[in-house]
Amino acid sequence: MSAKLFLTTSLASLALAAGAMAQQTSSSVGEVVVTGSRIKTLEFTSPSPITVLAPEQAELEGQADIAAFLQQLPAAENNVQINNFFTGFVVTGGPGVNTLSLRGLGAQRTLFLINGQRLGPAGVGGTVGPVDLNTLNFPLAEISDIQILKDGASSVYGSDAIGGVVNIITKANYNGGDIRAFYGPSEHGGANRYELDASYGKSWSRGYVNLGFSFYQQNALKLGERPYLACATDNATFVGTSQVADIIDPLTGKPKCQNTFAPAVAALALDVPGNPQIDYRANPAAVLGGGPTGDDIPGWQAVGLRICNDPNVQYNLNGGSCAPSTVNVPPSRTSIGLIPTDFPHFRSTDAISPDRRYMLNLFGGFDLTPHVQLYGSLILTERLSSQFLVDQFFSVVNPFNAFSPFLASNTHFLLPIPIVPQDALSTQKVDYGRAVLGVKGDFPDLGFFRKWSWDIYAQFSQSHGYYTENFALADRVNATAGSTNAAGCDPTANINGGPTMADLEPGVACVPVDFFSAVANGAFTPAEKAFLYKTEQGSTIYNHYYVEGAASGDLFNLPGGPIGASVGFQLRREEIDDQPPPDVQAGNDYNLTSAGRTKGADSIQEVFGEVRLPLLKDLPFIDNLVFSASGRFSHYKSYGSTGTYKVGLDWAITPWLTLRASQGTGFRAPALYELFLADQTGFLAQISIDPCVNYGTSAVSQNVKKNCASQGLPPNYGGGAQSATILTGGGIGNLKAETSLSRTVGLVFRPKWFGIDLNLSADYYTFDIRNQIQEFGSANIIFQCYNSPNFPNDPFCGLFTRDLNPASPTFQSITTVHDNFVNVARQIDQGLDVTARWRQRLPYDVAMTVDANLAWTFYTNTILLSGSVNNFLGQVGQPPFVGTVNFRFDRGPWTLNYFLNMVGHTSDDRFVSAVDRNYNGLGQAVQFDHHGPFYTTSNIALRRKFGDWSAEFGVQNLFDKSPPPYGAEGFQSRIGEIPLISQYDLIGRTFFIDVERHF
Repeated sequence: MSAKLFLTTSLASLALAAGAMAQQTSSSVGEVVVTGSRIKTLEFTSPSPITVLAPEQAELEGQADIAAFLQQLPAAENNVQINNFFTGFVVTGGPGVNTLSLRGLGAQRTLFLINGQRLGPAGVGGTVGPVDLNTLNFPLAEISDIQILKDGASSVYGSDAIGGVVNIITKANYNGGDIRAFYGPSEHGGANRYELDASYGKSWSRGYVNLGFSFYQQNALKLGERPYLACATDNATFVGTSQVADIIDPLTGKPKCQNTFAPAVAALALDVPGNPQIDYRANPAAVLGGGPTGDDIPGWQAVGLRICNDPNVQYNLNGGSCAPSTVNVPPSRTSIGLIPTDFPHFRSTDAISPDRRYMLNLFGGFDLTPHVQLYGSLILTERLSSQFLVDQFFSVVNPFNAFSPFLASNTHFLLPIPIVPQDALSTQKVDYGRAVLGVKGDFPDLGFFRKWSWDIYAQFSQSHGYYTENFALADRVNATAGSTNAAGCDPTANINGGPTMADLEPGVACVPVDFFSAVANGAFTPAEKAFLYKTEQGSTIYNHYYVEGAASGDLFNLPGGPIGASVGFQLRREEIDDQPPPDVQAGNDYNLTSAGRTKGADSIQEVFGEVRLPLLKDLPFIDNLVFSASGRFSHYKSYGSTGTYKVGLDWAITPWLTLRASQGTGFRAPALYELFLADQTGFLAQISIDPCVNYGTSAVSQNVKKNCASQGLPPNYGGGAQSATILTGGGIGNLKAETSLSRTVGLVFRPKWFGIDLNLSADYYTFDIRNQIQEFGSANIIFQCYNSPNFPNDPFCGLFTRDLNPASPTFQSITTVHDNFVNVARQIDQGLDVTARWRQRLPYDVAMTVDANLAWTFYTNTILLSGSVNNFLGQVGQPPFVGTVNFRFDRGPWTLNYFLNMVGHTSDDRFVSAVDRNYNGLGQAVQFDHHGPFYTTSNIALRRKFGDWSAEFGVQNLFDKSPPPYGAEGFQSRIGEIPLISQYDLIGRTFFIDVERHF
């Protein structure tokens, strides 16, 4: 029995039926299984929209790896995708991970398959859950095609297939070898890419074997290597004019870089009980309450603003209190220009973190008998990634500290704010292995059971990640900053709160640290660095294994042909065990989040079935009419049982016009990290979460005002002085599965008149996801409590703590919030996909192919428990339109390819005010640009084949299009002066050379 008759069949000549944008290869063989179904058919048809990608297209676009190739799909590009741009940010799956979120529904709602078999997740940290695209670095010569089902398919594949399915089909009848080398240097330096692939395949009458190896590397891109990354200006203009309003840096004469506040020293006044205020000196010679002046400190200059809670006394440099003063000195543009917000260390950090990947894979099958085949596969990958960042210290120093420049004056604590390079890189090493062993064969025909085949296999995958973190130890920072002795180091000191050396490291020698010298020098001494910093390793193991069995074949005939059916079962178990570094678990990592050990498992039992009914054919207005249905029952140990279904109709009205429609329910079981994540800490400013801030004049409800007042908070309460600690964790025992309803309706138009070769499809879709699992959000938790008529007995009020002790230094502040994963949301998405392919023969024997893939999002809302609706459609990062158009011209051995990528206009004006009426406290009205203009990039490539050789040269971002600037005080996080989103190209014009040899 030939291997080509099974699931791993190479889809050698995919007609663009049912709107699938297939890339042609050689010739069609046997029956095939189309993604979204388990029933083999002779036609590539589906009631659901499917995009089929050829690996050759990735080469012509200059994409060296599958991750970037998939993330630029219009079905993905309508939302932010996690890639190596997110250096230093907390992402699901850990640093260095690359994920895919179809339709913007979340990476955890996109299912990945290899040859129709589920792929396990990989990564580091307690939130490993989505598939890491780094594990898919196959040699392109091994891939037959990549099928993307843009519809829910939980009834066919189980959990996670809510937003869509990606199925990578490898070749099973590959003979010969292939070696490919790729080099992609950027014009402006940084982020160069390298890839080397090698593959070999052999097939014979009783089996086949494929062996592949790949190496991929991308270098880092530093912030200082691009002007739009190196300097985060405000991009402000005076209202009503185009005149630049940015504060000018007196040292450069250019708009001031607002990168990060450092290095500087601030004095903390003790004259406001429980609420010390920061005083950054606008005038270095000014005296605060009889204390020292900025000019008294050798080697640095204190500059800045005094911020008081009383809005009527915002800038007070004369007195030591926040009470009204007879002298209020407003800041000047010059004094603000002197505030240190740029430093060379910042420019040396990574904008794109580097990574290196290795893959070794083996696929094979052997016919034990003419009707039974043993098959298997082995995939081994390794990902090495790292991040270089800088540290910013906010260590309050005791007035009696041996290094204090004001040792003689004990009326002020000091806050030196140095910025220093990390002592070492943060690194990740992820080893991923996946093994599949199965047996499949044919049943003999029995009655109306005809052409039935069976397949049973077992799969095991493991992601073993090691991650090192380099950080300063909180107890040692406390010991040095809080010291009041002549030695400058006290193991029992605890001025900043948190752990002490006496508690965590008794007997360890204490080394004094001069934070003031670090401000002036931008570095600690070797001895100080060795004492403060520590590099520790954590590890994450994720095991994913299951057994699946299925049988499919034909039943009796209907007018349109034989009924196809499929039945099967699956037994699955998943396990996670993340052990963060010891000091991270102890909360001893200074200025970083802490995390506990995340450990848990879940077991699943499932049965499923599917039927395909060819109802009618060859009738007027019914060229072919096929109805399909599938169902699945699942039982999860973690939460219980659920069932799903899907029905579809594929109606070929004529040979050139098809109507298709589908409706189905889906589900997503809680991921292991959503169930078992150990408490992790983060920090948020009071003003961003507390509805009681200035409740007297804010637009909050009467319930909020009454409940805030009942706790003694004044109407002009300005918020606590220190950040709240946010604790997040799993929801085991409380979470239930997400459920969804998806619908698609589409038309496929395939005229063949007058020599026209056109395939056009349009599909309208809607997704409605209920019981969506997410963190409710600290601000939402606190608002629900204070807006409740049952305050303070509402359940939400038990999820946070406000300090109401007048003697406490955190009096009236919200100190902790518990924000665990819960079922809190409903998400509704609606949109339209249009795909087209036009083939035309041109003069001079030129074959032209134009592929267009366009996507419009009409509606995307998330509805929270409170009934509030978050509609982020149209914001920067969520464009309502995205699209790609590819022009290909072939003549003999030559191929010219031009690829256009489009991202629609976006704006954040409805999320954040574009006008600041009191810019930097200067009493001047300025406006910021929070728009993302219509953005396009172009790639071009020229390829020439020389027998078994081929050589390609191309350019990505042909016109060197820079990302658009994004104004300060915007809704988005910024990297440099641009929004932190994935749709814009950070690198600029990049060349690539691709040389391949087939033998």
